[in-house]
Amino acid sequence: MPETTSPNIAILISKLLTGTLSESETRYLNEWVTADTTGRRAALLKMMLDNDQLTREYRQRTLVDIESALREMKVRISIAQAPVRRKRRTIMAAAASAALLICSSLWYLGRDVSLSEPAAPTAVAVPGDTTSIIRPGITKAVLWQSSGSSMQLGANDPITSGNKFPATRQDICLTSPEELCLEVPRGGEFKIILEDSTEVWLNSESTLRYPETFSPGERRVEITGEAYFAIHREEDRPFYVESNGMEIKVYGTTFNVRSYADDDNTYTTLETGSISLKKLGQKSAEIHLSPGHQAIFNKNDSTLTMATVNPEVITGWRHGRFVFEGQSLRSIMQDLARWYDFKFEFTDPALASTKFNGNIPRYADFNTAITILENCGDISFSITGNKVTISHPQ
Repeated sequence: MPETTSPNIAILISKLLTGTLSESETRYLNEWVTADTTGRRAALLKMMLDNDQLTREYRQRTLVDIESALREMKVRISIAQAPVRRKRRTIMAAAASAALLICSSLWYLGRDVSLSEPAAPTAVAVPGDTTSIIRPGITKAVLWQSSGSSMQLGANDPITSGNKFPATRQDICLTSPEELCLEVPRGGEFKIILEDSTEVWLNSESTLRYPETFSPGERRVEITGEAYFAIHREEDRPFYVESNGMEIKVYGTTFNVRSYADDDNTYTTLETGSISLKKLGQKSAEIHLSPGHQAIFNKNDSTLTMATVNPEVITGWRHGRFVFEGQSLRSIMQDLARWYDFKFEFTDPALASTKFNGNIPRYADFNTAITILENCGDISFSITGNKVTISHPQ
């Protein structure tokens, strides 16, 4: 999983299962197993050598997209082309699949979990501190009026049909159209349906400013943090999203905007449809995006660049997964910290720049998340209260 010069564990396990492991690779794999004093690596390898387990993993391949990974695996380990029995082919394919699943964390995946129907979170008691618990995020937000009044919202308080407060919550009354602010704290997420039927999913530590009722000429909102939009198309009333100096004009589409305070850039990723971008308040030429492309706005020098990306990676959080490709451990920990609401530090600053590729279930308990990272990288986690320390293994 981490991009290092050391042999890839997934490749070594696949070679072991297909009988192509060299003597030096065998020694390295044995050292990798024995270096883990917890016994988790040994248990994992034992599971990998269970043909019945491998067959089950193979049959579950429809849960994840591993076809391209399988093709890459076959090339990298030069699987022999000699004819083999059907059962053996299944086991070999399953072996390659399961090995990949280890180091991409996909073997741990269950079904996709929607934002509106999260799996019940499991609390993890922190060693040495029975009063501290790190939990997955939940559906929660605070709705602010311009007057300063506010209302706490949870899973049973959806805001729909014109942004009205639920009928059973009349302690705050909206008597006229006004600007509202929906704030999602750390450890939270929330979905709102605006008065034009546009749907917005807000990630942890994010805000959405919007009017109770849109004007006849345009629809305009402002966000910080991260949000996924499914815009209701209206030919005579364009939709605009403002975020940290950027203005996005939407033509009926789905897209993701990420602009956290600790990000150097604002990232706008188009999934379907069409959008255009320009610097807010300027008459500069618009940049148009097509699906599968991302606009990157540098907050420091106001430059705007484009990149080709996989939208499924960017929007994985909305579908119940943390997905990362070539992402630094610091960036991964920032995302996890927002969702699980904890603080973290590295004992060695060099660890922060380690690159990872993988997939972690968003609604998994915290112990599962860090176990996946530990199994796939040369790192170790320790927890004290609400603080997580990342270090080299002892």
